[in-house]
Amino acid sequence: MHLDWHTVLGAGASVVLLALIVPYVKSIVSSTTRPSLVSWFGWAFLFAIDTVAQASKGLDWSLAVPLIGTFSTAIIAFIALRLGHAVWTRADRFSIGLGVTAIVLWALTNEPLTALVLSMIADLAITLPTIVKTYQDSSSEPPLLWALYTIATALTIVATTNLTVYNLLVPLYSVFIAAIITVLALRKNPLYKENQTEGAKRSN
Repeated sequence: MHLDWHTVLGAGASVVLLALIVPYVKSIVSSTTRPSLVSWFGWAFLFAIDTVAQASKGLDWSLAVPLIGTFSTAIIAFIALRLGHAVWTRADRFSIGLGVTAIVLWALTNEPLTALVLSMIADLAITLPTIVKTYQDSSSEPPLLWALYTIATALTIVATTNLTVYNLLVPLYSVFIAAIITVLALRKNPLYKENQTEGAKRSN
């Protein structure tokens, strides 16, 4: 069986995405990560929508992102709920309302591209609690894991052989959002600043 570099790269990136579940769950159990329930349950549902929408247009390695995303986000959401290590704010109600509106509009259309766009609007709505939370408290999200997620998702795009808007739109959006969370988690991370300070002292 011949495997080209697209297959190898796509498979490797998919394995990394799936493997990231373990350290993220561990960080929740140890209370170092405090995820947003709105974001994680919302992502699980929307990833499922994206999986169906992309699959209807053909199978490709780009499908690995929403497929693995559905599995991993659902696991993380239920574990965070079970352990009580999650964040709920008043602003979450607005995000839920906006997300539900986009999902309802998605349900009223049979056009795959429109469905993908609406699902991304819904995703942005339910991602806002995590973005705001990470901006306010960068220690509530692990920057290294988000950085690895960003890289692995970008690799699935490189591995894509069917370069259509249906296969690229969601992965590109996912890379952009993950990169934002990564930067926010690093921007005011106390450990990150401490390491920078120690490095500066050593250099002097």
